[in-house]
Amino acid sequence: MPLGNVTFVLHRPRSVDNVGAAARVVKNFGIGRLVLVDPLSFAFARAEKLAVGAEDVLERMFVHRDLREALAPMAFVAGTSSRLLRRRGSIGPTELSRRVAAVGAPCALVFGDEKRGLSDDELELCEEVCRIETEPEQPSLNLAQACAILGFALHDRAGEPVPPSPRATQRELWEAEREASRALSECGFLNPQRPKLVLGELVRSWARAGLSPREAGLWRNAFRKLADELERRRRAD
Repeated sequence: MPLGNVTFVLHRPRSVDNVGAAARVVKNFGIGRLVLVDPLSFAFARAEKLAVGAEDVLERMFVHRDLREALAPMAFVAGTSSRLLRRRGSIGPTELSRRVAAVGAPCALVFGDEKRGLSDDELELCEEVCRIETEPEQPSLNLAQACAILGFALHDRAGEPVPPSPRATQRELWEAEREASRALSECGFLNPQRPKLVLGELVRSWARAGLSPREAGLWRNAFRKLADELERRRRAD
């Protein structure tokens, strides 16, 4: 598993010190790169204090304004959360490292801001949710600590072989999701008040299946054809 395929994404980080500490973790464990999304501060020179020996990670760091844009090229995305979610299970660092090793394509691990973490809507963009088990009295971890735990788990499995088949990117899956939403809404399958509830489960099943770009395109085109035909029939009635 080449860890150069892995990106740590810090979503709206509040502390520049944590950015520096995360950069050091990226260098410690050979993670591919560090990406920030909508950071609170752009005073990245301060981050060098904690990025000891990892200044090059900060130099290569990319900043996005939008989380969806940052995740679009990825073949696998896992978000981190200390919360127990009502409708979604979670995996631990060991299982996460196994999933990343099985992908062999660009992956992203998303870490939320230090105060609120990732919202439900932000976790909807993630195929899996990773939860690091801690004592109930103190369930939350410092951002850099969480990065270090997952960095170690990935590094521990880094020697495993890479699967040969390509995987669809998040952008390709989202394109199929858009057409699925059209078709399933047109036929009344989705609850118009909460369409993402079932649609999200459907899309995550595609991601878990490891669809190839061609397979994702087939689903997209099939749903597009179905939606067009349903719309044509509705207009003809």
